[in-house]
Amino acid sequence: MQSIPLSEIYRNDRDALFKNVIDLIAIAEDDALQKRLLNELIGKYVELTQRMDALLKNTLPAVVADEIRFAGGYAPRQFDCTIVFTDIVGFTRLAEQIPITELITFLDRIFTEFDRIIEDCHGTKIKTIGDAYMAVFGAPEPCGRHAHMALTASMAFQNFITDFNQKNDRAFQMRIGVHSGAVIAGVVGRERMQFDVFGDNVNIASRFESSGEKGRINVSESTYLKTRNDFEFQERGLVHLKNKESMNAYFLLTPIS
Repeated sequence: MQSIPLSEIYRNDRDALFKNVIDLIAIAEDDALQKRLLNELIGKYVELTQRMDALLKNTLPAVVADEIRFAGGYAPRQFDCTIVFTDIVGFTRLAEQIPITELITFLDRIFTEFDRIIEDCHGTKIKTIGDAYMAVFGAPEPCGRHAHMALTASMAFQNFITDFNQKNDRAFQMRIGVHSGAVIAGVVGRERMQFDVFGDNVNIASRFESSGEKGRINVSESTYLKTRNDFEFQERGLVHLKNKESMNAYFLLTPIS
């Protein structure tokens, strides 16, 4: 059975609600009854709108949800942004050593905190895939300091993992890759719509994560050039990227005070 987009479900529910109540008003001869039915229509419309807003905004960034609700869709567009990928080192081995329910609990605690950090740094969580976490800064709302905010969030990720390990028996190590560049952003899917970003720069950001080292934040030259006055870096030189040409890379050290 073909699924129906949320925006279409919203319109259908709204239209059906209007029709039912207006039909009742049309056959009502009593003025008081008409007013009561009209007030009921308004109340149900407000309730329906609030429920739909909550559903969309729990799935999509608020600005994207609003455009879908009012315009019926979200047209793909280009953004200059910074992409962050994280990955837990040795996750497969951990999955063999730790009961799966315990491992999922750990991931939930870690990614819940990552969500909070992303929100504080005005970024957008894109998705999690197993133990991998992806976020973007500068989309769907443009931000001139997207690279700075991405590095600030990345350092907060690492600080949280360090603190998490001190409070738990299990020690998690993460690689983080950061890259800046142009992407195309859009909404994909029908039943479970998802805001996502596409393009070669997304692939490069992923390669910077996989070519990094545990406990380090591996930064591309494009991100470095945007933030070198705000942070200190360790130059790595040319680094091999899988299925890509080698590129200059830098390890993020500390903010410049």
